[in-house]
Amino acid sequence: MHYAEYKHTDPDLVRALVDIFPFAAISVNGSHGPRIAHAPLTFRNGRFPAGALEFHLAKANPIARDMKIGVPVTILVQGPGAAISPSWFTSSFPQDDSDRSRTAPTYNYVSLIMNGRLEFMDDQALQTQIKDLVLASEPEGGWRTEELAPDLWQGWRKLIQGYRLEIESFDLTAKLSPGDVPEDKVGVIAGLLDRNVLADASMAHLLRGHDGTSQSLVSVVRALKHSIGTSS
Repeated sequence: MHYAEYKHTDPDLVRALVDIFPFAAISVNGSHGPRIAHAPLTFRNGRFPAGALEFHLAKANPIARDMKIGVPVTILVQGPGAAISPSWFTSSFPQDDSDRSRTAPTYNYVSLIMNGRLEFMDDQALQTQIKDLVLASEPEGGWRTEELAPDLWQGWRKLIQGYRLEIESFDLTAKLSPGDVPEDKVGVIAGLLDRNVLADASMAHLLRGHDGTSQSLVSVVRALKHSIGTSS
């Protein structure tokens, strides 16, 4: 479902998606085929325009034996996705008996695939990444790493490895189709909010604020953190 008209190349959008949807799938070609692990990401400025990523994994994770310095790695960040029904295209098909033989259901989604080569982080960089991850995830006044018993803080770090990946290339798809014609957007948003399952509210928010430009998409993606529950 990758269409050229839904591709974006703005590096700012990469950072927005990583910041709002940090939990990622990390893939490497292992000795016995592809291996995949999951971890939350921390975005960093890097040597390339799209920036860099930092994360950590348990050394006991089976993927760790294939996570070597310089190995090519692919990381996937998945944003909201939602099935779109033609019955919501109320501008194109205003009547119950409208001919819908030239349309079909589709699926809207946001997906970011990033590629680069693996680097190892030293212990100081690992500590910083963990602390920044906690600050980004915890509520105001929430738990902080400084509360952790020093022996646990030191011991647990020996069980994990920190990694860094400079984003050498990325493939970003934001399929936010409003329907068969732009005027169908109102019906699609209403249909998503009425169904309101899984990521429907998030998709409705994206559709409402997206005008087709990467700049608007950056804004609506970042606003997702505060919009759900107030967008209806």
